[in-house]
Amino acid sequence: MTAPSTLPRLFLIADGFASGRGRRSPEAVCERVFRLVEAGVEAVQLRDHGVAPEGFARAALPFSATLRALNPAMVLTVNTHAAVARLLGAGLHVGRRGPGVAAARRGAGNAPLGVSVHTVEEAREAAEAGADFVFLSPIFPTASHPGTPGLRTEPIRRAAEAAGPVPVFALGGVTPKRAGACRRAGAHGAAVLSGLLDAPDPLAALRAYQAAL
Repeated sequence: MTAPSTLPRLFLIADGFASGRGRRSPEAVCERVFRLVEAGVEAVQLRDHGVAPEGFARAALPFSATLRALNPAMVLTVNTHAAVARLLGAGLHVGRRGPGVAAARRGAGNAPLGVSVHTVEEAREAAEAGADFVFLSPIFPTASHPGTPGLRTEPIRRAAEAAGPVPVFALGGVTPKRAGACRRAGAHGAAVLSGLLDAPDPLAALRAYQAAL
């Protein structure tokens, strides 16, 4: 398992690394992630719900190899695909997709296990089932979930209390300006997609997140 004290404050979710993101090709997504890791991102989750398991695995092998060459000590996790996580020797992240938390804990062994949660009670249950960290979302409204109201920051405090020593990362609409408020509410850090992947100046955005967190 990953000790809470060793987890970075910022988790980059490499969404679309295999199939692309919006008008951006998968190659462009990967290149942006590489630049961000070179600039200081220390934790990356491989996520792509738009590709079949075989395509995910094919893309994950070279992608993860480059990430580890850039930073051998980085925290690397795989969303949903437990077999790929084992193949890469990476951590696993589960939620509504993939195995349940208890089964994922058994399958992950000593590798990091992250869990996506949406309520304080789910945060408590994930911690009790063996999660190393949780992503609580959506904290703020996001374009990817139109019509879904954000939880705002108060539930972060209660989720952090419920999860005990298990770190809570704020996810969903967390801009650099909002990241500080999430930390003050009790979040260990933030998990970010569009704030970095779609930023006009990703390196400036990264510096802003780092300063806020």
